[in-house]
Amino acid sequence: MCGIVGYVGERHAGEVVLQGLRRLEYRGYDSCGIASVHGGRIELRKDAGMLDEIEAQMGLSGVPGNTAIGHTRWATHGGVTKENAHPHLDCSRRIAVVHNGIISNYRELREELEAKGHRFLSTTDTEVLPHLIEEHYSGNLEQAVLKALERVRGSYALLAVSASEPGKLVAARMESPLVIGVGEGEMFVASDVFPFLRYTRRAVPLEDGEVAVITPGGYRVMDMRGMPVQKSEIRVEWSDEEARKEGYPHFMLKEIHEQPSTIAAALRIYPEDITRLAEMMAEADRVYLAGAGTSLHAAMVAEYWFSRLAEKCVIPIDSSELENKAVVDPTTLVVGITQSGETYDTLSALRFARRRGARTAAIVNVIGSTATRIAEHVVMQGSGIEIAVCATKTYTSQLTLLLRTALELARMQGKGVEELERGMQELPAVVAEVLELESEIAEVARSFFSVSNYIFMGRGINYPTALEGALKLKEISYLHAEGMSSGLLKHGTISLIDENMHTVAFVPPEGQNRRRVESNIQEVRARGGRVMVIASGKPAAGDACIAVREVHELLTPLVFAPVFQLIAYHVALKLGRNVDRPRALAKSVTVE
Repeated sequence: MCGIVGYVGERHAGEVVLQGLRRLEYRGYDSCGIASVHGGRIELRKDAGMLDEIEAQMGLSGVPGNTAIGHTRWATHGGVTKENAHPHLDCSRRIAVVHNGIISNYRELREELEAKGHRFLSTTDTEVLPHLIEEHYSGNLEQAVLKALERVRGSYALLAVSASEPGKLVAARMESPLVIGVGEGEMFVASDVFPFLRYTRRAVPLEDGEVAVITPGGYRVMDMRGMPVQKSEIRVEWSDEEARKEGYPHFMLKEIHEQPSTIAAALRIYPEDITRLAEMMAEADRVYLAGAGTSLHAAMVAEYWFSRLAEKCVIPIDSSELENKAVVDPTTLVVGITQSGETYDTLSALRFARRRGARTAAIVNVIGSTATRIAEHVVMQGSGIEIAVCATKTYTSQLTLLLRTALELARMQGKGVEELERGMQELPAVVAEVLELESEIAEVARSFFSVSNYIFMGRGINYPTALEGALKLKEISYLHAEGMSSGLLKHGTISLIDENMHTVAFVPPEGQNRRRVESNIQEVRARGGRVMVIASGKPAAGDACIAVREVHELLTPLVFAPVFQLIAYHVALKLGRNVDRPRALAKSVTVE
């Protein structure tokens, strides 16, 4: 999730764009840059590092001219280097582009463009865009952008300028946010409204498949066929802090609601990276998925996918215990799962694996982090920055990538997984439907969560769902919660059931596991326990029930996740907790 800003008008564009980028730095901070149109040429300044560092080194705000675009990067493809920083230029250095998103067919486009003589300077997917636009440019930037986007698969919010057309920005959106700010004799465009609120409260959000031509005098919007689209302005009344959170009261809630788009991004992450990870798994005698906390729970869900779909024994393991109990040798693959790429125990596990001659891979959200440098192969999550301490969108992104890898491994073995693949592609829409139930979930959270002790239980692939649901509740509400397999209920835990111990049960769609969990629910209720049910498809009997759209049982962990995340959020809110910064917790555990 990168941040982009554009300006056209009478002001010094470099200064406007730099101030806008400062307000978007929460979206990315590993590199930055600004390109302006001035004197018939493109003036470009960019480098790796924080905004203030680069401003001090080269004066980003000093780029001349009244038209400029800028970018602050959260890298998903290509290392953190000056060459990979945005904006990117075409061969003639007369077209500049900034981009947020993922061009999933970049490799094919790059090979085609290189064959035509285009020279690439970076290793990013974004750089194909200015070269594609250059291929089609004949004096009309918007037409060249439209032609270029016909070839692009993936997601994008992009801005383009041309040295031949000063006073013009061209913007385009597909599954990545972009908003026009409407001023008097000047116009703005950015990833959200935050960068331009000091200048104007008038905004025009672009929708997927729309392209805008922006000049100091106004804007016009068209669809991908070049047909005009009528747009309505909105007036933004948010404060600066509200704007940073896009109107949400907390970053955690904002990040929960970003999951349809972050899951969609994980579905598009470069197929060759997924294929390579699946190949490494196929070649290994033993595969360990090493993680801590939420990442470990994602690994535990994935164990079921690899077993059920590809008949591959993949072992989830607490990173801090890998050295104590794992069998690691050159026939072993250790996959570290770490959002930050800096989790101490997971890095230790990867280093131990390398010392033992094992192969290593990592699923990580921060390019340039230590994990990306240790691991032999890296799959980027593409979740964007997660500011709240409590992991939400990064969990479902990890799950999506692990599911894709299991399906790819199954395909390599000739297994039929088409039904599950279709269901996987529908996940962003299904999760969006779940989020529409927030008011119902909030009411249940306020009424049901009235004691200090909770059991979360699930069976099969939702045993780790129960563990993650319990973790979410306790880490931000400070209530005691225990996750467990419902099959273990009678092996001791049922003795705790009383008026001070409530239960949350995850009920899958029709099948053997549903019948078993429903039986466990009745065992709890027979002893006077209260049960809240989170069900896939048909509601199940309990003292409260949240029913979500029925999906294949193997997909339910992704659909149940926003429910228990919202429960934890609203319980913590009721108790007056610091939702984004719970006590004693850090976003990244970098010490032993």
